[in-house]
Amino acid sequence: MKAIIRKKAGKNFSSMQVEQIAPAPLNSDEIRVRMHSARINPVDMDLMKGFPSLKYKNPQIGGIDGAGEVMEIGAEVERFKIGDAIFFYRLFSDIGTWAEEIVIKAAYCAKLSSNINIKDAGAMALPLLTAYDSIQQLNSKAGDTILIHGIAGGVGFQALQVAKALGLKVIGTASDRDAEILNQAGIDRMINYKEENFHEVLKPGEVDFIFDTLGGATLSQSISLKPKRLVSLHYVDPANMHKAGVQLPGFMKWLMNIMMGKFRRQAQSHHVQLIGQVTGANGPLLQEAVYLIKDSYLQRDQRSLTLSEVEANGLSEKDLGKTLIF
Repeated sequence: MKAIIRKKAGKNFSSMQVEQIAPAPLNSDEIRVRMHSARINPVDMDLMKGFPSLKYKNPQIGGIDGAGEVMEIGAEVERFKIGDAIFFYRLFSDIGTWAEEIVIKAAYCAKLSSNINIKDAGAMALPLLTAYDSIQQLNSKAGDTILIHGIAGGVGFQALQVAKALGLKVIGTASDRDAEILNQAGIDRMINYKEENFHEVLKPGEVDFIFDTLGGATLSQSISLKPKRLVSLHYVDPANMHKAGVQLPGFMKWLMNIMMGKFRRQAQSHHVQLIGQVTGANGPLLQEAVYLIKDSYLQRDQRSLTLSEVEANGLSEKDLGKTLIF
């Protein structure tokens, strides 16, 4: 079978290439999947450069999420059957979805709703699971107000759909070019970040919760709005890295705590509960998420490329965000 594999540590996918490799054996708790689609995520590029404490396989297939059809099930697998359309997100320590065929633990997988196209679903697992897990941690209730940064991005757009399904009032930062699709998805108020500064047009205490997908100054300015709780993709809490299958060495934990200290201190001074989001492989949670949004799910147009195109031209940073079609 053909797979996109990591030849060695390299920048911006420079070491990735398509090769013929043998299919992996199937363990009793695993599913063999005929791949249909997968997303090329920023985290995929980070993992291919090399990540502290991870042991890479030889050959190491790239990719952390995707969608496909069940070809074979292990003896202990009960929730799935041959022919099921599924999607999934893997651990940092167990990556590998960019191949015509893969094996994956059943515990990482969820069944697709019949109204979601399997070709589109490959770009959905990581953003949806991240959005759902993040918003669940806010402990919100219907009628609460949430501010979502980068609401037109991959994770942000899934967060909008999750939040509306939960009955939340949603404010989001985006640009006018995305206004139409955001309105279709039910956004209550859009702040055009090119014309307005969200921390100037919103008053402290005006939003109950904030979901930050951008970090940096946006995170700091969000804390100043004094929400009850704020969950951020860019506030790294070393204590949560185990969710992604990563055991950080002591020095890395110390360094991350130092780097995040200014945000932690600012949150404490404003009495804001600051949560660092780490997304882990969790099939049951992904199943909850797709069940929540399935009736109102809105699919966006996606940029894509095929395995044959990767074989001919390689991968580059310009391919981030595209859907890989098998």
